[in-house]
Amino acid sequence: MCFHGPLSLIQRILPTGSQNNGLLILGLDNAGKSTLTERLSEIFNGKAKAATVQASEWSLRINNSKLKLWDINGDLKNRMVWPNYYQKARILIFVVDSKDAVRLSEARCVLCDVLLHEELNKAALLIVSNKKDTQGSLPASTIVDLMGLNHLQGREWDIKECSLQTDKGVQDIVDWIFSKTTKAKK
Repeated sequence: MCFHGPLSLIQRILPTGSQNNGLLILGLDNAGKSTLTERLSEIFNGKAKAATVQASEWSLRINNSKLKLWDINGDLKNRMVWPNYYQKARILIFVVDSKDAVRLSEARCVLCDVLLHEELNKAALLIVSNKKDTQGSLPASTIVDLMGLNHLQGREWDIKECSLQTDKGVQDIVDWIFSKTTKAKK
């Protein structure tokens, strides 16, 4: 009997091999992960590619090297497959919806659960505070406080504000990724 659902789709694109060369984009559903993935593909590969609903694996060319990017759905039922990608991640981007204060506590718990996995201990962490163009969006300092980011010890992290709908702040994210891939090559 074959199961043709979200898990079978995700299992087909699970990362293979042992080389740690991936960029993993996680976050709650509707935070903007897939839109960020589309923007990064357009910037680094010169063409946009529509993300899928469940999970996407893309190849990016950054600093003359190939980097795998995984954008995985943030629905509760799909989070159980996230750990399958941790071993390959050199960079972790966690996208939050800066106008959804109610779900920031859930995002904090999810991020804490993710960071407890030792496979991600050396991964550079970027928090992307999305939807800055909307009324009621919280400033980065508030996101840092509500997410408890100042309590992270022994981990390199940064936060960037953006609006993926207007592209404001996207270049800051690209520059951050570029700097982390350049640093990793040295």
